[in-house]
Amino acid sequence: VTASLQNVRAGLEKLEQDFHTTPELELYYIKLSGVAADAATAEQQAGADQFDQAGRSLLGVVNRLTDVLLGMRQP
Repeated sequence: VTASLQNVRAGLEKLEQDFHTTPELELYYIKLSGVAADAATAEQQAGADQFDQAGRSLLGVVNRLTDVLLGMRQP
């Protein structure tokens, strides 16, 4: 579980970097910023056998990603 969460965190770090360095996406970076840190929190929680809390932290990440996607589709 922890290794999977490490991969999720790494992917989110890359996503944040891409949004931060791509002019067309930079507008949305503010809402996305910090999701990798939240995933790192979930990773730490899972490493401490706090799986319920880790899952809740991941739900927060998913909610923020959803907000970004919804904002991107607005005209």
